[in-house]
Amino acid sequence: MFGLPYQGIATFLKSPLDASRPFGFVGIPYDGSVTFRPGARLGPNAIRRASMMLTDGHHPEFGTDPCARVTDLGDIDITRVAQHAALARIEEAVTTLSAERPECRLMLAGGDHLTTLGVLRALRRRYDRPLALIHFDAHCDTWTRHFDDDVGHGTFLRNAIEEGVVDPAMTLSLGLRSPVDPQTREWLGSRGGLAMSARRLMRTDGEQLAALVDERIGTAPVYVTFDIDVLDPAHAPGTGTPEVGGITTMKALELLESLRHCNMIGMDVVEVSPPFDSHDITALAAATLLWTWAAMLPL
Repeated sequence: MFGLPYQGIATFLKSPLDASRPFGFVGIPYDGSVTFRPGARLGPNAIRRASMMLTDGHHPEFGTDPCARVTDLGDIDITRVAQHAALARIEEAVTTLSAERPECRLMLAGGDHLTTLGVLRALRRRYDRPLALIHFDAHCDTWTRHFDDDVGHGTFLRNAIEEGVVDPAMTLSLGLRSPVDPQTREWLGSRGGLAMSARRLMRTDGEQLAALVDERIGTAPVYVTFDIDVLDPAHAPGTGTPEVGGITTMKALELLESLRHCNMIGMDVVEVSPPFDSHDITALAAATLLWTWAAMLPL
């Protein structure tokens, strides 16, 4: 009935609620731990609206139709609560969704990057082992504190490793370039993980990344988290803490597509802040990353 991209109900990819579909889109509208520009709580719906541009047919590389693979499961019911309360709600919601739909791989849209910690806690419990993590970000997210709190969008990776949620030896942080003290910058490497700068990442092709991931992670369950600020602000201006010198959208898609043979159990895109976007290009980049993920994975 609604054939044009701008028509119809603005679910992700205009998808219906269908429990049989293999991918479930979930919004996490929370930005209670941002440190600079707010607005990421508006990210999920902006990504939904932008995704309506991607409903015209099959993916050009993989020949699959993500619109037939995805169902929109709505948003996690979360308000402007303190960080620990927000994490508890996210963990509970993801645990429930995973139990109700065990065959459904979740694709989540933030929200600020703290939200990823709640998701990882739930998946750690489900798989009963520390997870592998591929972390695309301009920031290392291994600070010790978030101002007066012990959790925040800049501490989530350290929290996840210290809690045993993520295995540091199977953690890759890719695209880093923000100002940071040496101890924080080197923390992941001191725990056996890999931190890669944006300059090095731009020189890394998909085959090289796939080989690196195969060597470090193998067949372990891996979660992929994309902070949209890994992209250069020319490609993603709508984010809370932009950093000049990031990767392009084409490079991001190349690298994501190179991971299609990994045992990926979930993915998120976070830190999209619509009030600072320009012509929805940040939201469209986020939607395209999630659309590509749903298209590329074997069923």
